[in-house]
Amino acid sequence: MTSLQKQLAVIAASSTHQLDLKAQKTAHGKSLLFEPRVAATQSFENIYLICYEGFRDLCALDHRFLPFSKTLFSEQSKAEDRTQMTRKENEELNKVLEAFITLAGPRLLLKPAEKALEWLVRRFRVQEFNTECLVLTYLPYHATPQFLALLSVLPSSPPPTLRFLFPYISSPTNPPRQTIVYTATNTPNFFTALQAYVVKVLQAGHQGPSLLSFWASVTTQAIDASLEQSQSGRKGVQDQRVEELLFRVLPVLNECLRLPDAPEAVIGCYMIIIVLVTKAAFEDKVLNSLMEAIAQSLESETMDGGLMCLAVVAEERSHLVTPAQVTRKLRKIPDVCRLLRFVAVKCRVARLALGCILGALEGIGRASYVEEHRLLFRDIIESNLLEKDQLSIPLTSLLRLLKGSEVGSVQHRELLDLITELSESVPVATILKEVIDENGAEFEILGISLPQTLATTEQEDESSSEDEEMRDADEPLTLPNGDLAMSLPNISETSFLDTVPSPSFSKLSTTFEQCVTANRKVDRLLALEGLQQHMAMKSPLYFSFLIRMWCGPFSTPVRRAAIRSATTQIKKLDSGVDLQVLLLYLVHALADSAHIVRRAAATCIATLSERSVASSNQSKETVWGSPDLYGKALSQVVILPKDQSATFSSSVLVPILEECVMDPAFITTSLTDMLVGGSSKTKAGPNLKSTVRSSLASFIASHVATTPLLIVRLRLLPLFNSTGKTITPVRFKCILPLLRDWFSMSAEDVIAACEQGKIDVADADRKHLASLLPREPDSITVLGALLSGNSNQERAELLETAFDRLNTIWPTLKSEPRLSLAQSLLDLALGEVGAINKTNMVSRTRASETLRNVKLDSAVLVHFIETIPDASQMPEGPPTKKRRRSSRNSMARVEVQSAEDTAKVLQRLTLVLELIEGSGPGDHPALFKHLFTVLDELQQLRQQSGSDLVYLQSLVLGSLTPIVAKLRHAQNSADYQTFVRVDLLIDCIRHSASPQVQNAALLLIANLASWVPESVLHNLMPIFTFIGSTLLKQQDDYSAHVVDQTITRVVPQLAASLKAKHKDLLVGVADLLLSFTAAFEHVPQYRRMNLFVELARTLGPADSLHAIVALLVDRYPASASRRKFVPSLLLQFDPVVTLETFEGYLRLVTDAASPKRNISDTLFALNEKQPAQIENSLLNLLSSLADLATDPTLQTHITKGFRHNRDSDNNPRDIFASILQTTIQLSRHLTNKPALYECCSRVLARCLDLLPTVDLIKSAELLLSNPDHQVQIAAIKAIEVRAASVSQIDRTAVSALLSFILQAEKTLKETSNVDVRIISISCIDRIVEKFGKRNVTTVTSIAQTISGKQALGSTDVRVRILSIICLTSIVGVLEDEAISLLPSVLPIAFQYLREAIKNSSHGLHNAVYSLLSDIIERLAYMFSREYLVPALELSQLSASKELGDSCDESRGHFYQSVSKHLDAQETFTALKSTWPSAVRRGYKASLEHLELVASTIENQSKGKIIKASSTLFSSLLDVFNLRLAMTSRDDEEVDVEAMERLEDTIIDAVIVMTLKLNDATFRPFFVQLVDLASSSSKKDMSPSITFCKFLAAFFEKFKSIVTSYSSYILDHTERLLQHLSTSDDEADLRKALLGALQKTFQHDQDGFWQAPAHFGTILNPLLNQLTIDSPDQLADSIIPAIVELAAASSSSIDNHRQVNTILTKFMRAEESHTRLATVKCEQALTEKLGEEWLGLLPEMLPFISELREDDNERVEIETQKWIQMMEGVLGEDLEGMLQ
Repeated sequence: MTSLQKQLAVIAASSTHQLDLKAQKTAHGKSLLFEPRVAATQSFENIYLICYEGFRDLCALDHRFLPFSKTLFSEQSKAEDRTQMTRKENEELNKVLEAFITLAGPRLLLKPAEKALEWLVRRFRVQEFNTECLVLTYLPYHATPQFLALLSVLPSSPPPTLRFLFPYISSPTNPPRQTIVYTATNTPNFFTALQAYVVKVLQAGHQGPSLLSFWASVTTQAIDASLEQSQSGRKGVQDQRVEELLFRVLPVLNECLRLPDAPEAVIGCYMIIIVLVTKAAFEDKVLNSLMEAIAQSLESETMDGGLMCLAVVAEERSHLVTPAQVTRKLRKIPDVCRLLRFVAVKCRVARLALGCILGALEGIGRASYVEEHRLLFRDIIESNLLEKDQLSIPLTSLLRLLKGSEVGSVQHRELLDLITELSESVPVATILKEVIDENGAEFEILGISLPQTLATTEQEDESSSEDEEMRDADEPLTLPNGDLAMSLPNISETSFLDTVPSPSFSKLSTTFEQCVTANRKVDRLLALEGLQQHMAMKSPLYFSFLIRMWCGPFSTPVRRAAIRSATTQIKKLDSGVDLQVLLLYLVHALADSAHIVRRAAATCIATLSERSVASSNQSKETVWGSPDLYGKALSQVVILPKDQSATFSSSVLVPILEECVMDPAFITTSLTDMLVGGSSKTKAGPNLKSTVRSSLASFIASHVATTPLLIVRLRLLPLFNSTGKTITPVRFKCILPLLRDWFSMSAEDVIAACEQGKIDVADADRKHLASLLPREPDSITVLGALLSGNSNQERAELLETAFDRLNTIWPTLKSEPRLSLAQSLLDLALGEVGAINKTNMVSRTRASETLRNVKLDSAVLVHFIETIPDASQMPEGPPTKKRRRSSRNSMARVEVQSAEDTAKVLQRLTLVLELIEGSGPGDHPALFKHLFTVLDELQQLRQQSGSDLVYLQSLVLGSLTPIVAKLRHAQNSADYQTFVRVDLLIDCIRHSASPQVQNAALLLIANLASWVPESVLHNLMPIFTFIGSTLLKQQDDYSAHVVDQTITRVVPQLAASLKAKHKDLLVGVADLLLSFTAAFEHVPQYRRMNLFVELARTLGPADSLHAIVALLVDRYPASASRRKFVPSLLLQFDPVVTLETFEGYLRLVTDAASPKRNISDTLFALNEKQPAQIENSLLNLLSSLADLATDPTLQTHITKGFRHNRDSDNNPRDIFASILQTTIQLSRHLTNKPALYECCSRVLARCLDLLPTVDLIKSAELLLSNPDHQVQIAAIKAIEVRAASVSQIDRTAVSALLSFILQAEKTLKETSNVDVRIISISCIDRIVEKFGKRNVTTVTSIAQTISGKQALGSTDVRVRILSIICLTSIVGVLEDEAISLLPSVLPIAFQYLREAIKNSSHGLHNAVYSLLSDIIERLAYMFSREYLVPALELSQLSASKELGDSCDESRGHFYQSVSKHLDAQETFTALKSTWPSAVRRGYKASLEHLELVASTIENQSKGKIIKASSTLFSSLLDVFNLRLAMTSRDDEEVDVEAMERLEDTIIDAVIVMTLKLNDATFRPFFVQLVDLASSSSKKDMSPSITFCKFLAAFFEKFKSIVTSYSSYILDHTERLLQHLSTSDDEADLRKALLGALQKTFQHDQDGFWQAPAHFGTILNPLLNQLTIDSPDQLADSIIPAIVELAAASSSSIDNHRQVNTILTKFMRAEESHTRLATVKCEQALTEKLGEEWLGLLPEMLPFISELREDDNERVEIETQKWIQMMEGVLGEDLEGMLQ
């Protein structure tokens, strides 16, 4: 890619597409609420109405939104376009937008917020200009649909900070959280932006819980991941990464922790800090800062989190003592120890508590807040927060602090008291004693004595310990709690698995558990005679006890110990005993949740298998437990043959033991696969024969059904939750009876069984119900009985669980069981079964919920609806009308006679219809005929029940609509059409008062119209009448949808029917159009456009659009909304359609104006109006058409039609020709009606303006031949207006416009009408100004006409003004070719200017100046002195007349042109010659003259100024006599301020001139100025004033560079000072002169004024000014000048002595004011020169002494001030010297 291509790509990327209409439409279609297709058609007016509603709701929620009503949601905002704003305006707008976005952030999921933000997206395009703020506001909701909507409007290339969203924008999907965390971890820019955004939101107080939780979690995870990544690499690299992360995080933490009103943010900071300090190693300095910040943020809401965070940070510090600020904060927290104990449950707080103790100890040591520190120290010590070894640290420090304190001091006494208090606690005293003992030598001298009880306690503890050891030696077996030796209870049971409860098991199991818990060997316990361990193989007592122990609700160690004990005993197994029963309970143990228990069970099974293999040769074996294991229930148990028992252990269990140990669920899965015998490739299943599997299934199932251990049953029941050849018989024989028994058990029995095994009742019920299989009829029978309450009336919780099970298995049920259960559920839901009790209430509620939640098929729904009784058999109802009825042969016919029966019918009907609606009626077309029948019967039920049954009708109609929508597209739907009843739907619309019913009926009719149109078309009028009177006025979206559907479906059928019958479409749809237009003002604004566009398109815009527009105009003649709406409506259609609309509109008007009216009578009701009313209607129609034709958007729209369709068959010129022909015919018909005729003319002119430029010009040329002046004016005006909009690149249009100039010139020459001349000249000017350079020849010929008598020579002022303006444009085009015009034009222009000044004609005045300025700018070399001098004199005359700001502005532009473009020599010569005239004209003329001089000097180059310097100098010398010239005038007195402004202007001009001259050129001029000032007489020193002011500015500007010029003014200055020393009246001169001298003294760096010749010349006359009695002049001018002179000669002591000599002389002057002035001068000299001046102090002392006793009090005071000043400088007292 070349550099040019790259630049173009950058420009394209940042382009706002102002000329790309498609791009603008795409940008306008970006919406959060609407589809792009819909959004692109919406106007900002409609969008504003929608969004403003949401904004109002937000204001109701939070008053902080109210200020935005004056900015973002004001009426003005609708017209704002930020692409046209300046950068500063956009910055201010961004602040307001982001404030609103952040404030709306917590409410983004609310509809009002979405609507309000829609306005920001559509109007202010925040998704492009405020992308970052908008995305970060939405980011906490990244998983919501709202974020998807945001992604759809974001730019395709997001900013770098949000680059991670690119793939989710391309195909809008919600970004997962891990992506955001990953980006925050690896993209510092995004991380920083997120933190900055959160800080900004918190500072504004706009935060919400969602944002803060999102921010805290994402930041925490990002920091955690960043710290993990930083662990790799070299140590230096790791430290650098951590440091960079710290720099990004700490400022945010610092800001957030300071916010008192955001506790959630503070807690989030705590999370971040915890991750930081635990993942990375920081120095104590950083950790201390964090702890101090945390402590300062502690409030009641953040106390727990803050203390936890402090504790975590304290654990990471190397230094124990907490920072002083932290200790101070914790000290002020009430009951801090209790809070720390609460926090200690969640984290370690010992180090924090230890740090607080040591910090408090330091506070005691500093003797600050001693009592508070003592309390904190003691409370933490006694709070048990510290371990024993940790407690020794603060106690040691306490003792050392005591040792270091001064004996007898307050601190020593406080510490002793604290130790005494601590020693009262035995645990603390013990540790304190150990510390003292360990450091005996160090703390022995302290003399601390502990209480005597401590030693006694220790002795008792030692004694107790010895007794315990002796008892352990004497007694071999004791209980863990130290009771007497264990004795077993009397065991009378044969087996602990007997179904009869065992009284002794509880105590025995407790003993066993205690032994295991205390790590005692259980062998002794099990070996006791009562358990019959020695008879374990013969008696079931021993093993049954162990089985219950490992299957019971005991701890894991207890269960493992029981299995291990069984394993030990099995190893001693004698041959001839089969332990197959034991295997079953070991299988239960293999599913245990504890790994060690499963491992022990696997070991036991392996051991048992080995023993079984070893005894396999035994011909006969006894099955263990066979006589009495389960007591009397043992007969139900199946016993395995010996070989199958061995197979079960060795072939089924042993191969999978390792998998079972690793996964507790593996045993269940494996055994299920083995029993089913499927294709699962387990280790056991495929190798077993079906007979073996059947035996094993029977064996396991019999034990499951018999075992008294509920937990074993629940764990093994899932083995039988399937069907098959092996399992089905077992389920029928064992499992289902077991389930029936469980379901029929009383609540007390169930609770007792569950409490014995510590099992949750609900869990037990759930697992039993899980064994009911959906494909098993018997299971469904059991479930149905349970649901109906036949099994158990007590257990409501079981019923709840049963309904849950039904919901789960419903999709897998077969059709017949599903129908049966559905009917049962319906009966239960209606409360028609059983009495009213808790169980029945649960059944009723859950049955209804289940029906609503499960998916009901067509058969069930049809069955439901057929069970509803027929309302026609109710005797009290009215007789049924004869009408076509659908057959319901299978419907139940029930005689219903009472109101109660009616209520039951309605109740059943309501539930059934709700179920149908919730089941997706479109999927069940079989309901179609039944629903129409129900709708018919509802009309009768309304009368019988006395209610409108609105809800039921809505349900029926709402269910029919989707069915019809589906049947319309079905191929075999003809059979259903016979069941359609449109008359019922019309009844619903007419007779129902509910809008919901009416809307639903209309929607259904709309759907039926495209399916069975003939049935609908016979009933249209009631539909349209209802729509126009009600629906169109509704503001809800649903009503709008109903109307749209009706228009889309019904109206096309109507139009097709009318066309098929060859009827006039407008006549046929007149009522429809009248209904819609009558409701126009009542239709919500945001719906109007779509409504009428859809109506016109449906009827055909060529046939109906003109009628719609005409009806709107006629019905709403003065409506502003209509005026806006109609152009927007026409823009929705093709340009050719718009022209056709104009044509049809004119046809309607022509019909209305004709004697024999046709369609217009129907549309406009003209036959009901008087002639005057008809004329008003026609006038309104024509005026509105003219206004439409001037609409700029319509003009652009129609122009497109001309451009795109010139070569097509449908040429818009033909249509336009018809429009013109119709308009002309109409105007001829209305000739005798002036108002209507004039309106027709306007329509004609406005329609001409609709044409493209070339076509318009051709038409205008024809119209110019019309003798009617108004027609000519309209034609030319149309060309003039069009010329303003024609682009330079449109060559065809430009060429046509230039050729039209000749036609306009011809008209100008031939016409005598002033208005025609005016519009002709204006049009020529417009075209020449814009396109004249394209054809200079034509413009040249036009120029002669414009400068002739028809234009410039006209007597009419308006024509003169326009002619001069036109000549200005011609000069701009012709330039050098216009030279020939000057001799004839300029004299006339000067004449007109003089008349304009005389008559105060501003327009003519400004036009002449515009012409003069343009001539000077383009033909400056032709504007000689003979033109410039009169122009300047007229300008001075204009200035003196005070004509106004506009005239001043035009004159100023003329001066600017003169100063820039004319020759300097000519200009200065003219200025010199006109200066007297300027003075005569007064102040304003003089000021403008001087400003012109200054401007010319500034704008001319250095060379031109030097070349014209002689003329310039001469002119300036005249000007320097300004004061004399201005004061010599008698007619006007110039005030001081005006004079100073004049002087400042000329001085500035001379300074600027000086910068452009060299010394050789300027110095002679300077000498001339000095001579001019010197030549002034003493009677009039005014030139010297101006000259001195110039000198001050001169020396100030050029400083030391021009100090040498002072030699020229030395003599003149001396004379002036001599004169001023004797005169008190020349204040202005004195101020100016001394100011100039002060500047030259101040900037003297070459010692000019130090030279004796110069210094001596100026000294005496300058110091003589001190004799002037003028305090203000002394302070402002005289003394500063003297001080600066002394400073300029500071290196010459002789010069200072001369000054001092004169000053001391003045100290003895007779006049007190002289003495006072001298003292003040001395003060100033002392202050300025300091010790340098005080070197002359010895000479001054006598005079100072005299001044101290001066007769004048002020002199004495100022002298004393001077003395104090000198003492301050010298640093010594002068009193002794002055004595």
